[in-house]
Amino acid sequence: MTPIFIACRGLGRSLLAPVALGFATASLVALPSYGLDDANYGQCVADLTAAGLATGSAAASCAGARFPGTLGECVVDVSQETGIGVEDALEGCERSRRPDEVATCTLDIHSALLEQPSVNALEHCSRSLLPERYGICVVDLSDQAQLAVDQALTQCVRAGYRPWTTSPRQ
Repeated sequence: MTPIFIACRGLGRSLLAPVALGFATASLVALPSYGLDDANYGQCVADLTAAGLATGSAAASCAGARFPGTLGECVVDVSQETGIGVEDALEGCERSRRPDEVATCTLDIHSALLEQPSVNALEHCSRSLLPERYGICVVDLSDQAQLAVDQALTQCVRAGYRPWTTSPRQ
């Protein structure tokens, strides 16, 4: 190896090290706080069985969950507060990467706009990438624009974040 090659190789390593360290640090900061210590598999099973789910189904769902403690809380909150069946609540909460936000979204829509259990609201919340924001959109559109709940659910799904259509453009 030539001395120039050795010097360039050492220079490349020294310049890239801070960049790599920066990316590693940024990725740790971006993790949700509940993701760091949410290994509550036992609590998840206890929550789901207490809500009325069979033990085998509860164990399978909790074992496959990324955040089992949050999954159990989501199912319990949705089923108890809205009257939606435990199986439907589990399906909706399992579908999302953010089960805690799915519960918040569903509860917000139900408490503000609905008197009967609505699996439709849960399904829309669980399909949204940002469930809390979606719930706020539905409640606000229904209140301010006097839209029916189903119309607001549809409008807010269509209103996804598209930077090229956001005003003002620069």
